[in-house]
Parts: sequence; C-alpha cells; structure tokens
Amino acid sequence: MFSKFRKDKEPGDGAVGEKSQRTSRGWKEILDHLKTSEGLRVLDFGATSPPNINYLTSLGHSVYMANIVQDSTRAEYWAVAEDAAPNAKPVFDADRFATGNFDFSQKDFDVILLWDTANFLPPAVVPTLFDRLNQVLRPDGHLLAYFHGKTEGPGTEFSRYQLTDSDLLITLPAGNHPVQAMYQTRQIERFLQGYSSVRFFLGKDNVREVIAAR
Repeated sequence: MFSKFRKDKEPGDGAVGEKSQRTSRGWKEILDHLKTSEGLRVLDFGATSPPNINYLTSLGHSVYMANIVQDSTRAEYWAVAEDAAPNAKPVFDADRFATGNFDFSQKDFDVILLWDTANFLPPAVVPTLFDRLNQVLRPDGHLLAYFHGKTEGPGTEFSRYQLTDSDLLITLPAGNHPVQAMYQTRQIERFLQGYSSVRFFLGKDNVREVIAAR
C-alpha cells in the first residue's frame, strides 16, 4: 500500500501495542535536515501512522507511506511452481512483487525513511528495492535505513517507528513478521552503490544505522 497524506488527515489507526524507545543518531541527523529545509517530499515506510503524518506535515513537508512488508505476505506473490515436487513450499515471486509495489506512483523523494524494512522482506527482492530507491531519491536526497545484527530476540520485532522531536524514536509492534535475513556491511555497501556518501552508526542494540546521500 502506497499513500499520500496531508496534515490532520486521519486515514486509520496507527500501530498499537506495548511501546518502547530507542535512541537514533541517524534519525537525529535526518530531523535536523527536515527542520532546516522547506517543502520536502518524504517517503516513510511502515503502517499508516497519523502521528508521523501530522509531525512531518507540521514541518511543512509532504508525506507518503508504503507498507511493503505487509504487502509481501499477500498470497498473490507466493506460488508453487508447476514442476515443483509434491508438498513443495510456495516461492516468492520477487519480480511480480517489485512491479506491483516499487512504482511509488512515479513520485520522487527528498527523504526516504526505510527503517529496517529490508530485514523483513524476502531476500530475493531486497537488491531490487535498493535499486529502485536510488532511482526515486532526488539529487541531494537522504535515505535512512536500519539493519539488524541478529534474527531473533529482543529488539528484532517488526515495529512501527513513531517520530519525535528529538533523537528518540517510539517503537510500536506492527505485526508478526520475522526477520528474513541479515546483511553484512559489504552487502549493504553494494546495495548503496552510486550514492555520494554512505555513513554507518552502530546502535547499542546491535542495529546498524545507515544514512546515504545522493
């Protein structure tokens, strides 16, 4: 699902559940950029979040949201091959998924808040996602991404990141989606080839934060 929202529009309930917080140096740098710029177009990945919509629009920016992790679980993207063995498991159709979900209504963006989306997608489609984000990020645009350092345990739950006016983020449970894969630094660098700069920050929860600039 890909949607645009305006200030004070309430398209639905945000994620609900037990809240927690995490400090994010990457978010703080993006926040400083948002506060010193005008009229940016922001792509925020995750479930629809009225607090994020209202906060970003209060800064004078337009907001689009894409919940592609949830979309990737839809049955239409999973099928058993015709020549598969009996009892074979369905296989994810990465090409079909990319065609149906990576168009972003032919928009381009100044800021992309990818969060940890890549960890929760089927690995076959992740390189295509980063290729597409490189195409839709405007010159001098910024992308913020997180990468988990473990596949399970505290801190690896699929969450909605709710923005605040500081370096803190509120995390809200957003569905039963397990980590699909972990990515090493060299893999991440390959995903982000073509950017003018890529900077890594290691959080205390073993999450690598990355800011990439066009």
